[in-house]
Formats: sequence, structure tokens, C-alpha cells
Amino acid sequence: MAVQEFIPELPTFADHPALRDFLEVWNGWRGAAIAPRRADINPRDIPELMRGVTLMDAIAPDNLHIRYVGSLLCEIVGQDITGENYIEFTAPEVRNLRARRLWGVVSQPAAAVWMSPWEHDAQFVGLSVPVLPSEDALPMKLMQVLIPLRDTHHMASERKRNPISSVTLSNLFRYVDIGAGKPDTSVEA
Repeated sequence: MAVQEFIPELPTFADHPALRDFLEVWNGWRGAAIAPRRADINPRDIPELMRGVTLMDAIAPDNLHIRYVGSLLCEIVGQDITGENYIEFTAPEVRNLRARRLWGVVSQPAAAVWMSPWEHDAQFVGLSVPVLPSEDALPMKLMQVLIPLRDTHHMASERKRNPISSVTLSNLFRYVDIGAGKPDTSVEA
């Protein structure tokens, strides 16, 4: 089976139509490669998802530099975090786990799906995928798509008044093989 024909099976908790739509577009961007190059990504292909997209430079496991952040994540944290290190927006006690999880996406490479709880019982489902740099000397990229499963408007107005300093760690997380296998999760416990 050619890579571009491969749409991975998602676990039940992450089997959301918007994530499937994104995977279809992402597969088109990558063609026969294991991941698309940054230059191949066209935001016009996913206009309805851009609100929930984040694109990061994967410099090191503990340094994921945010290049682009959609308005959804800015509303969730209550501020624009473009240019920040995503790992710094994680509670210190789970920072290493989040760093290992996300680094697995770019180092394997693999995809990852996750679900996160939030205040007021809102939940989000998301997908993380690797993106190759346009030039080999540049760092790998990590692209995330966040989909709210409930209305988030009440959260946005609250966050404007009271920004938060950390993004909740996913309570459900699974790697998805995109053709290169899955990262070792034996150290995650």
C-alpha cells in the first residue's frame, strides 16, 4: 500500500469527522512521503479547522516553539502564545510527559490523537502530526488540530479576564502509525 493511500484507523475516542477530514488533507499534502514538507501545507485546504491549528518548531523535547496558533487555543489560555515554548504552558509535574509524547510524534515520526478535559466539563479532541521542514537544516515541525466537543464561548470570555498559565495534559493519548511504526510508550507510566 502506498503511503498516500493510507488513512490510519483512529481509536474510538478520537474518531471525529473533522480529524478524519484533516488526515485526508494531510495525506494529500504528504503524497508518497512519510510526512509533508512545510512548503506543501496550504491553510486554504482546511479553512474550517484553522481556528484550532497550532504549528510548532520541534527544536528539542523541551522546546516546541509556537510559530502559529489559531484563535481557539488563544481563547483557551486567554492570551496569544505565538512565539512561546508550548512546553512552558504545561504544569511542571507533567511537563516531561508532555515533552516525551510530542517529541515521539516528530522523532518516530507518528501521529497522535488525544482528548483533554477542561473546566465546566468542556472537552477537546486533537490530532498531532509531523511536518518536515522545507529545508533540511531547519527543525521538524509539529502540527496540531484541536476540535472542541462542546461550546467554548463561555470559556473565552472568562479567559480574557483570567488567563491561565498551563494547558491541561490529555487524559487519553494514543500514537497512530502513519507508516513508520509507533514510538515506545514503556517509559510513559
